[in-house]
Amino acid sequence: MTSVEVVRTYPHPIELVWRAITTRELLAEWLMENDFEPRVGHGFTFRTEPGPGFDGVVRCVVLALEPPAQSGAASMRLSWKGGPIDTTVVFDLRSEPGGTRFTMTQSGFRGLKAWLVSRILKAGCKKLYGKRLPAVLARLAAAEAGSESIKP
Repeated sequence: MTSVEVVRTYPHPIELVWRAITTRELLAEWLMENDFEPRVGHGFTFRTEPGPGFDGVVRCVVLALEPPAQSGAASMRLSWKGGPIDTTVVFDLRSEPGGTRFTMTQSGFRGLKAWLVSRILKAGCKKLYGKRLPAVLARLAAAEAGSESIKP
């Protein structure tokens, strides 16, 4: 069985990163259009451009949610089904000095077609987690800093 894993450290507090991965509009900015709700058991879809053997719809269910706690940890687990894959995605967040350690693991790729999809997803992870999510986080941080500077 194949898995895809991304580990990054973002220079933002865990609450900000959590917001970016659990807010429908923010997910749409960096990942895909969706009808996500941060509620265990919620079935939702991500939508993107169709491709060969893929209708552009990823069907998901929120399997677990653990918001940021005093322990400095948070996680979200989703089922993720689209095209030839039926996988699980886990977002794991850990507070670190100066930021948040972010780990995304997608596992359960079975069979040759799913293995090929995992290769395509690995290539796309650089853009998603190296550019798009950091851009959303930077924008959120700047907006928070701007609103704090004008508070009495």
